[in-house]
Amino acid sequence: MAEKMTLEVVTPTGKVVKVETASVTAPGSLGELGILPDHRPALIQLGGGAIKYDGGQVFVRGGVAEVRPGGVLVLADRAARPDQVDRAEVEALLKQTLEALQSRDYLNDVRLADLSNDRAFAEAVLHVAGH
Repeated sequence: MAEKMTLEVVTPTGKVVKVETASVTAPGSLGELGILPDHRPALIQLGGGAIKYDGGQVFVRGGVAEVRPGGVLVLADRAARPDQVDRAEVEALLKQTLEALQSRDYLNDVRLADLSNDRAFAEAVLHVAGH
């Protein structure tokens, strides 16, 4: 039998998902990363995009992943399962994000990171939705 670990995704408003899985793929701030059972403990900054696991995925817009014995705890700024996402709302978010990134307004590091997370989140959702 394949080894399993627990993936738990939590936001300030509550738990989004808690599942047993054999692997997790997450959007790290520096690129996609894979996590298997018995991964070394780590604290990883997340960007925007999809966290994929056996049989499903959840979309996040920033946060951190704590890899620990037995699983992964994701503390996300914002997260949603695919059935919780409103496509029109995501399309509007992507449009606003692209406009802000293309504007000549000053973007400090925090604002730029937020916009990058929002863009990656929206693009991941729309990719799954077949946009």
